Amino acid sequence: MPKGGGSGDLAQDTTAAHPGSYVPGSVWYYAPNKVAPPIFAAAFLLSGLMHAWQTYHYKSWRMTFLLPWGALLMASGFVAREVGAFRIDNLGILIASVVLTVMSPPVYAGANYFILARLVYYIPWLSPWHPGRVVTTFLGLDALIEVLLGSGAPRVANTDASPGERLAGEILIKVGLTAQVILFLGLFVLLGTWHNRVKSSGLLTPKLKKAVWSLFASALLIFIRCIYRVVEYFEGYNGAVLKHEAYFYVFEASLMLIVSVGLNVFHPGKYLPRSNKVYLAKDGLTEVRGPGWRDQRKWYWQVADPFDFANKMSEHKFWDEPVSLPESVADAEDGSSGTAQAKAQGTATALDSSTLAGKPQKQASWFAKHTLLGKYLASGNGGK
Repeated sequence: MPKGGGSGDLAQDTTAAHPGSYVPGSVWYYAPNKVAPPIFAAAFLLSGLMHAWQTYHYKSWRMTFLLPWGALLMASGFVAREVGAFRIDNLGILIASVVLTVMSPPVYAGANYFILARLVYYIPWLSPWHPGRVVTTFLGLDALIEVLLGSGAPRVANTDASPGERLAGEILIKVGLTAQVILFLGLFVLLGTWHNRVKSSGLLTPKLKKAVWSLFASALLIFIRCIYRVVEYFEGYNGAVLKHEAYFYVFEASLMLIVSVGLNVFHPGKYLPRSNKVYLAKDGLTEVRGPGWRDQRKWYWQVADPFDFANKMSEHKFWDEPVSLPESVADAEDGSSGTAQAKAQGTATALDSSTLAGKPQKQASWFAKHTLLGKYLASGNGGK
């Protein structure tokens, strides 16, 4: 990226410049596209507003509150980019645009970690890790990555900075992006292991399948975007990726927009309960509001083995305790269903007929025999 000034004068019309060629006076190296930024800004803004509404509608703010924030960062970054397209010599606008667009994907990644945690809480006995450590580990490391990227991006974008300061910024960004790639590999391993266990146990309901695959697709696209950024910064200022704006729109703007809109279409709030205490019973039909996953080990075990690789937490197998079936079905605040008495006992159940798809007829018969909703559906009245 060439050294540029910051006078703020309106740039001349440089849209005819050949792609990849340097535009004199531009702190971007090239002349930024003037049409695409407002389109992407509007798209991310609409997606973010939809995420805010969906989070409110599904009452899933504990799981999806980061999605509107990630979209807002992206929209703001493209607004800055549009302003910069008309003021190509303004360094401050370049820095603002770079920082906002670089920091947004880790926010979307943070939302993915919350979704992953909710999945493993939903079927906790098949989780390869202590479910409570998923958020603290992944989100903690993601926050550290955000700090690295947020500290490095302004230094790299500042063409007036000293070579040493820009080199420090490069190192911070390279470390942050590499760590993000490794973190996503960990997410794929954890999600893949849990998914295989759930599938082998016959508990992969249609809703769970949608939640799992939407999370996998979202994480994969963000992972590809991370690879693009790694290549860009390891190539350096003379690399082809940095000099051609098309790479940015293909591997950053488009991929992240697909992530955001995809999570609008397959919003996790539609498929997963609102509370971490709600889990799927081993019959594959009953959602139970249990006591929650609590670490009851001695403090020294918690310090020595925070992820519970020794599997000592499973000694308290609350999912194996008898489930008191309610006499009627009613909506609960946490997304489960059941009678008030059952909820007070921590055993409220939710029986969703949609989860019966693909389950053995024997289990469906148990459902029809022991629940009012099942009896109603079995009688044929439910289809009228």
